[in-house]
Parts: sequence; structure tokens; C-alpha cells
Amino acid sequence: MIAIPNKLVFWLQLVGAWTVAFLLLGFLRNYGWPDQLGSVAVELAAPGLTFIMGFIIGTGTFLIELLMKWRRFRRLSFRRWVALKSLLHLLLAFALFAIAIILYPLFSSMPPGELEFRQFFFSKLMLVFLVYLSVVSTSITLFQQMSQKMGKGILWNMLRGRYHHPREEERIFLFIDLKSSTTIAEELGHVRFSNLIQDCFADITEAVVRHDAEIYQYVGDEVILCWKLAAGLHRNNCIEAYFQFVGTLAQRAEHYRDKYGIEPYFKAGAHAGRTTVAEVGVLKRELAYHGDVLNTAARIQSKCNALGEQLLISPALASLLRVEAHYDTREYAPVELVGKRETMQVVGVRQRPPG
Repeated sequence: MIAIPNKLVFWLQLVGAWTVAFLLLGFLRNYGWPDQLGSVAVELAAPGLTFIMGFIIGTGTFLIELLMKWRRFRRLSFRRWVALKSLLHLLLAFALFAIAIILYPLFSSMPPGELEFRQFFFSKLMLVFLVYLSVVSTSITLFQQMSQKMGKGILWNMLRGRYHHPREEERIFLFIDLKSSTTIAEELGHVRFSNLIQDCFADITEAVVRHDAEIYQYVGDEVILCWKLAAGLHRNNCIEAYFQFVGTLAQRAEHYRDKYGIEPYFKAGAHAGRTTVAEVGVLKRELAYHGDVLNTAARIQSKCNALGEQLLISPALASLLRVEAHYDTREYAPVELVGKRETMQVVGVRQRPPG
């Protein structure tokens, strides 16, 4: 489910988008093709009614989106998912029409009861509204799907051309990797192993959203999260995201034992520093990060097994976080990192037991 701070923003975005859509519809209805539909003269351009309709369908769409994000609906095939969502939107449209007909006399000089739902339902204007609502709903859904596929904020930044030319940013990177993945893949086989990874990465969603993370890449059985510096440091987001993910896996341990015969265990490494970000590619465009900070974070994560730690972070990141106030930490003597000329100290981070 969407984290509470993001729900309000998401709801406001949907209400705003649908209000603008109805304002545009009112403009087209009254100025684009007046007196040409030969049906009920419903002036949806009335500002009060327009805002009420935008609020109603925006809120209804928001509730449908929350419903479709439930785990049981996320597991549906794409065809069934689209069919169910389309049915819900159709029911929402009928409810909206009924409410609009009831409220219309309050915003016009038409006597109450003169406009009937049956009369409107079989009018040409009804067909126009259905087509228009379908186009708007499909456009919003496509934008959401594109934004979700590319990652939070990336589509908007690409549309603005923010990273058309390389830019330097202070970023935190967290590499999360499945422990003993080769052995698990051999035991489960490729198909079941892929299902396992799908389940695990679905379970990281709540942690990503709640702790304001961006998913940079999925690489096999590894996921790379990143934050702008301020967002990652806020309330220790870059660490809390990992521990919430681990907690989610622990809560669903029975599911994993029943389905796969194992309990997945993920180790992680994090580092902060300056990186360069830019759009790359022509036929397939995406954002790419370049810099030593990614290589260092990956190498730190690779030391978890040798040091017996779940989460290792760099001293540079530890100095920016309030780590010791909330976690048990252990500083290790400088270790050799593959591909690095100099040794580096690392810090193990563990959740402090309750109480």
C-alpha cells in the first residue's frame, strides 16, 4: 500500500487532474461544438459542479488505485487486472453521472426533476462523456505506468530535460543482495527462483515508498536503492528502508517456507558521495549514475559474508547519520575492497533489540 504521506499528494494529484479534465470538457462542450449533439443541454462548465465532479471522480479513482495495489490484486495477470480496473472505472462513471444529474439543478435554472437519469443515459452526450472519460482515464493510467516503470520522479525529470546533460549530485546508494543466491537457484530451478525474486522485490515496495527511496536498478537478485543526500539522511531513511524490508520478509517467513522451502536473507552495503547522473541511450533511454560511490557501495556489500554482518556502511555515511542513537554499530579495521587500491574501514549496523 502507499505510505500515508504520499497518499495525500497522490489524492490531490488525481483530484486536480480530473478537475482540469472536466474544465476542458466544459470548454469544449460550450465552445467547441455547441448545439450539435441534439441531446440534453447539460452545461458541465458550471464551475461549482465541475469542481464537485473533479473531487468525486478523483477520489473514486484514488480509492480504486489503492484497491488495485493490494497484494491479491497485484498477483492477477495483466489481462484480468485491466479488466477488473476497467469495470470499476465504468461503475464509477455511472455513479458520477447519477450524482451530476442530482446536483445539476443546484447550479442552473433547470427545475429539479426535469433532467432524468434515463433520459441522459440514452443520449448522445452520454456516449461523448464515456469516450472522453475513457481517454482521460487511459492517459492517467499510462502516465502512472510509465512513471512506475521508470521510477519515482524520473519521468518528470526527463520530461523537464533535467538530466539531458550530465549533472553532479550528492547521493546515497544502498546495494541489497540475496545471500547464497547461487545455491538457492540450483535448488529451486530458474523458474521458481525467478518467482522468489519477484516476491521479494514486491515485498520491498512499502519500504521504498515509506522511506522516500528511488529504485535505481534491479540486477539479477540484487536491487540498488538511492537517495538524494538530504532525503536519505532524513530519519535515517537509507538504513531504515533496509531494516523495514528485512522485517517484512520476517513477517512473511511462513509464506516463503511454504512456497519455496526457504527464508530469503538479504545483505546490504551503503555509501554516500558525489556522483554524475545523465540520460543515456537513444532507442531506450534511462538515467545512469557514474562515479566511485557506486563501486564502493557494491564492494562494501560484498564484505558482509566475511564479517558476518547484515548491513555494512562506509564511515563517510556513518558520520552523516545518527547511527549510534538508534542502532548497535561495530567499526571494523580497514579491509581490502576488490578493485580499490587503498583499504577502507567499514561499519556494521544492527537493529537494537526492543526495550
